[in-house]
Amino acid sequence: MTEEAISSNEEQSWLDRTLKRNLRIDLEVAVYILLLCVAVFSRFYDLETRVMSHDESLHTQFSWYLAEGRGFSHDPLMHGTFQMHVVSLSYFLFGVSDASARIPAAFFGVIAIGLVILFRKWLGRWGTLAATAMMVFSPYMLYYDRYVRNEALVVPMALLMFYAVFRYFEDREAKWLYLLAASLALHFTTKETAFIYTAQLLGFLGGFFAVRMLRMTWKQSIQKIGFFAGLITTAMGGGLAVGILFGEWGSSGEITNALEPTIEGAVSMGVGAASSFPLGAVSLVLAIFGLTLMAVTLVLAFGKRLRTEFPELDLLVIVGTVTLPQLAALPANLLGWDPLDYSSFSSLGRTIILVASLLLISAAIGALWDWRKWLIAAGVFFGIFIVFYTTLFTNDDGLASGLVGSLGYWFDQHGVERGGQPWYYYLFVQIPIYEYLPAIGSIMAFVYWIRLRPDDQDPDPGSRFAVSFPVIGFLGFMTITSLMLYSFFGEKMPWLTVHIALPMILFGGWGIGQFLERINWQNFKKQRSWLVLLLTLLMLLALLRAMGGVLGETPPFQGSQLDQLRATTGFIVAIAFAIGAAIAIRQLSEGISFRIIASMGSVFLLGVFFMLTIRTGFRAAFVNYDDATEYLVYAHSATGVKTVMDQVEDLSIRTTDGLGIQVAFDDDVSWPLNWYLRDYTSQYFYGANPTRELLNYPLVLVGDNNWHLVEPLLADRFFSFEYIRMWWPNQDFWNLKWSAIDAERSRDQLPDSEPLSPMGTTEYLSRVWAHIKPFFTDSTLRSAVWKIWLDRDFTEYATWVGRDMSLARWTPSDRMRLYIRKDIAAQVWDYGVTPASFTPPIIEDPYADSIIELGADLVIGGEGLSPGELFHPRDMTIGPDGTLYVADTLNHRIQMFSPEGQILTTWGGFGDSQTGGAEDGTFNEPWGLGVAPNGNVYVADTWNHRIQWFSPDGTFLGSFGQEGLGDEPYSFWGPRDVAVDSQGRVYVADTGNKRVKVFDSEGNFVTQFGGPGYLPGLLDEPVGITIGSDDRIYVADTWNQRIQVFAEISPQSFDAVQEWSVDAWYGQSLDNKPYLDAGPGNIICTTDPEGFRVLCFTYEGEFLLGWGGVFGQAEHQFSLISGIALGPEGKVWVIDSSNHRAMRFIPAFP
Repeated sequence: MTEEAISSNEEQSWLDRTLKRNLRIDLEVAVYILLLCVAVFSRFYDLETRVMSHDESLHTQFSWYLAEGRGFSHDPLMHGTFQMHVVSLSYFLFGVSDASARIPAAFFGVIAIGLVILFRKWLGRWGTLAATAMMVFSPYMLYYDRYVRNEALVVPMALLMFYAVFRYFEDREAKWLYLLAASLALHFTTKETAFIYTAQLLGFLGGFFAVRMLRMTWKQSIQKIGFFAGLITTAMGGGLAVGILFGEWGSSGEITNALEPTIEGAVSMGVGAASSFPLGAVSLVLAIFGLTLMAVTLVLAFGKRLRTEFPELDLLVIVGTVTLPQLAALPANLLGWDPLDYSSFSSLGRTIILVASLLLISAAIGALWDWRKWLIAAGVFFGIFIVFYTTLFTNDDGLASGLVGSLGYWFDQHGVERGGQPWYYYLFVQIPIYEYLPAIGSIMAFVYWIRLRPDDQDPDPGSRFAVSFPVIGFLGFMTITSLMLYSFFGEKMPWLTVHIALPMILFGGWGIGQFLERINWQNFKKQRSWLVLLLTLLMLLALLRAMGGVLGETPPFQGSQLDQLRATTGFIVAIAFAIGAAIAIRQLSEGISFRIIASMGSVFLLGVFFMLTIRTGFRAAFVNYDDATEYLVYAHSATGVKTVMDQVEDLSIRTTDGLGIQVAFDDDVSWPLNWYLRDYTSQYFYGANPTRELLNYPLVLVGDNNWHLVEPLLADRFFSFEYIRMWWPNQDFWNLKWSAIDAERSRDQLPDSEPLSPMGTTEYLSRVWAHIKPFFTDSTLRSAVWKIWLDRDFTEYATWVGRDMSLARWTPSDRMRLYIRKDIAAQVWDYGVTPASFTPPIIEDPYADSIIELGADLVIGGEGLSPGELFHPRDMTIGPDGTLYVADTLNHRIQMFSPEGQILTTWGGFGDSQTGGAEDGTFNEPWGLGVAPNGNVYVADTWNHRIQWFSPDGTFLGSFGQEGLGDEPYSFWGPRDVAVDSQGRVYVADTGNKRVKVFDSEGNFVTQFGGPGYLPGLLDEPVGITIGSDDRIYVADTWNQRIQVFAEISPQSFDAVQEWSVDAWYGQSLDNKPYLDAGPGNIICTTDPEGFRVLCFTYEGEFLLGWGGVFGQAEHQFSLISGIALGPEGKVWVIDSSNHRAMRFIPAFP
């Protein structure tokens, strides 16, 4: 044979071997490939359509900020940072959209399904197939694999944690410890559920280790006694800590209420909140002492054997030491500290010391165990942790918020009990509706586990180690504890069902696998088993039909009407068919054991539930995905959100050729609209404080909580369209909560009866039965509940409870309105709300008929710097003796004139507080003036953000205030005017802070009123202010286009008592700042700066007359008017700012 032939033969042999090894696909592999293909399709198909829900939009928005380069600072509100990084990466790769935001969840969902296949060694062939199939079709896994939440990311991390533990027990290779550290790090950077998973793992490993220790032979019995004592002490300390932390708010009060006397007794001893410091310290001391005692006895008894013979101890060390520094919030709460309090150096310092101490303890334990392995594992863990929590080293604070804030915030939220779901929320609502197949499998698994008692601690035949990990026992433990823990904690949300379903799927998969593996499938072929199975299926269907007739709305044998006869006939036919099938089964099953027949029936039932699971998941993910008829959602966005956004986009494109339309939205609709408006260049978020600025926006989006705020403003000028924005599933199942039953009990009490004693458990259960009993006695209710369970059809149930439960009227829900300005609607809107030809309404001036032409009888000033000349003056006031004081604004001085306009004196000069040059008596644009009854002059030194006061001749007397935003008493932002009442109290229009602040004559703070907003009593750009003869305060509420009247209803407490609209003040320029003044005869006059006119009203808001309205420099014209002062004898002084003059008029008031 030639060398070439030999080489070719060897090459062919290698190829043959490769093909045989890698391309041999049996039925099992084909099923896995099919399941993975289904997983990919079901996870990635049509990710764009469903509306982003409230919480989703938070995750997508802040991920977008990160992708845009704006960074991200960890906030425990949105859990870990890992999701933000992977979603922003998806934006980078695939662009920004709803679909790309959901790609990471879908990807990790598919990865999780693939990871389940790795558990074949422990679950068995059939068990792994069953678990994989349940992962693919699980309604919760499917739905949240298509949802921008952390759950889809957590599942593969949890599976990796399980896998690392199982593999380490098999071969003790260090790489599994490092995989464990990595999976934990990724979980902790994803969501706080890591604390629960870790607690479960530590609890099981600790219990497993303790049982092994107690079964082993010790060198000295005293050491074993010491270990046992330490174990009991640790358990006591841990139990006490759990009682302190969770005793007051666990389980939404439902479980704890049943134990109310016990809990009250515990609380009276100091268990709870800040008063729990003594017992908190005791619990820590007990736990630490117990752990130390166990450690000492173990070292004395086993020494170096602890490093080689106890893999569970290795796992405890790794998991415990990397987790310990993140538990700082736990001892902090037990010691009465607030772990989230960084307000002072001392509180921050003690938290830092606590975290550093826990880190040192972890390092010391790791060094004593195996410093090389521990350093690698810790490096893996904290390397991942630091990278993600610092957002790739751009946010140092994230390290502190991740280490301490996550658990601290989680404690707070579970105390808040967001959602208020009952303790049975998972057990009797979520699992029976969605995850019934894993639940059935878990029940089967428990039965097999108890019957067979698989001793997982016996090593595998090929293992070189003396003990194996009890995998099935661990999965059963995870299933039970997950259900218990998530049911106990205060915050119960539907998506947390994922963490209950995951261990159920693995455990239930093993149980179903055990059942399927025990079936002799060959007998099905050899005997007539398949025919018997077919007849059995038909018989069961017939029996179900008969049972449905008995339990339905029209039972058989009830009468002779047509529908009753049909029901009777259907029942008889179904029973007859079932009897016939049973006879045939009896004849055909001779020689077939009952066990085979039972197995066939069980296989059929499992198949039915499997098909129902597929149907349930499909309907939830692809049919009802936006509807609140599904129970696996909460605070869920309705289709109305995308409907509105489609209309907004249509209007924007038609009016701006892009996304440039001006659209305003409030705080009620901000999520998810922040996300959907991200590309709109002219969006305006006004929160909960609408102003007249909204009139300038073609589109306004408002949530139902704020409709009453905008309706008076928008109703006449806008069309409105109403949509459901967000809704929640039906909550009638809440009526079995302890609090609901207790409230019902109170309602049932007669008005004159004795006060009720606390409700006991027996009475609670009896009342619960009264609610449940109709299901067993009322066929209509049974039918209604069946349709809800099968089809999410609430029609019959709505009839039974007497409520409209159509989607259009669904409750609970939040609604929103899209307001479209009528002139825009007339131009482009084609949805049938306006006539084809629309004539905009003619806007009439309500004051036109009473505007007179009036010339000034005296003019003073003129542009200049000399005494008596003015440069853009803004305000003036009249002293008790008739002296005129003018705020010569851009000359930064006050000028004093005689009543007939002769200059008397000036004072002031420029001073700027920003440069440190604002000396007493200097100004930076004085805008407002007020005179006290004693003649002292108060000046609003606007851009020095202070008030100064002077004697009547200009001698400086004092000042108060400094630059600042908010409601701090002495913080001002551009104060524009001052008024002084008969008591000498000083009222400051703090314009930028949108409030009025009140001081005594010496500048001591008295009170304040106002605040930003449109509602009565709130202010938006208050400028002019004056005191009427009725001692009420009149304020020019500029941007709300109204005059508001405030009265002192009690000492130092002011309320709005009146208001009237001013059809003026439309602009928001720096110059459009109206002033007003009150004069004799109960008259209020105000200026309309950019309307060049004066408007006068009665104290009740009735318009009297006005003058001006013509731009110019003549004596009856104005350029830009500002301040106004009403003097004796009906004389009115007006500041014509842009003409640099003060003008006196003598109008004839009616």
